[in-house]
Amino acid sequence: MMSKAGRKNRKGGEDLDNAANQLRADIQQGRLVPGQRLVETDMMQHLGVTRGRVRDVFKRLASEGLVQIDKNRGASVRKISRDEVMHVTEVLEDISLMMIKKAARQLDNPSNRKKLQDTLAAARQFRKESTHIIKVQAYMDENARFWGSLAALAGNPILADIRFRLQTLLFRFAMEGLTVHEEREKWLAWHEDIIAALLKGETAEAVRYAKKSMADVWAAILSLPDRAFSG
Repeated sequence: MMSKAGRKNRKGGEDLDNAANQLRADIQQGRLVPGQRLVETDMMQHLGVTRGRVRDVFKRLASEGLVQIDKNRGASVRKISRDEVMHVTEVLEDISLMMIKKAARQLDNPSNRKKLQDTLAAARQFRKESTHIIKVQAYMDENARFWGSLAALAGNPILADIRFRLQTLLFRFAMEGLTVHEEREKWLAWHEDIIAALLKGETAEAVRYAKKSMADVWAAILSLPDRAFSG
C-alpha cells in the first residue's frame, strides 16, 4: 500500500506533467506567442497549480528549448532563429523518414489502414478548403496533424515523442499575422501523395514524397520575413 507521502509525490508529479503538457500545447497552438512574457500569477491561474509548480513547469520547458528564463525578467516563450530552424529540420527529416518506413510495416492491420485512409480524407479536405486559408498557423497545424497521425501508426512511442518535441520547437517562430499567399502549394506539402503511396505498399515512393514534402515546408518556413525569427 502506498504511503501518504508517496501518494502526494505521485499527485505532484501528475500535476507537473499536466501543467507542462498544457503550456507546451499553448505554445504549439499559438495561444502563447514567441517573445511573450509568462507571468507567474497568470500562469498559476491558467494552469491551476501553485507558484512553485509553475516555476517547475518553466524549468522543464526551458530544458526543451520552448521557454527562456532571464534573471530579473522572468520567463518568456523562447524565439527561434533561422539557424535553429535549419538544425531542427535536419534531425527532424531523418526521424520522419524512419517513421514513414515503420508506419508502412503496420499496414497489414486493417485498423491501421482505416486510420491512414481517414488521414488521407482529412488531407484532401484541408486541400479543398485551402483556397480560403491564408494563415501560416493553419498550415503548421495541418502539418502537425498529418505527421502526428503517421507517428501514431509507426508503433514506436519513443520515436513519436522525439518527433513531436522537435516539431514543437518549430512553432517558436512568430506566426501571428503571417500569411502564405503564393506559397500555398509548398505548405500543402505532398501529404496526399505520401499516404497514397503507403496504401499501395510503395514505401520507397512514400519516402521520396516525404523528402519533397519536408523540403518544401522547410523552404517555406525559411522564406518567412525576418520578424518571424529571433535575431
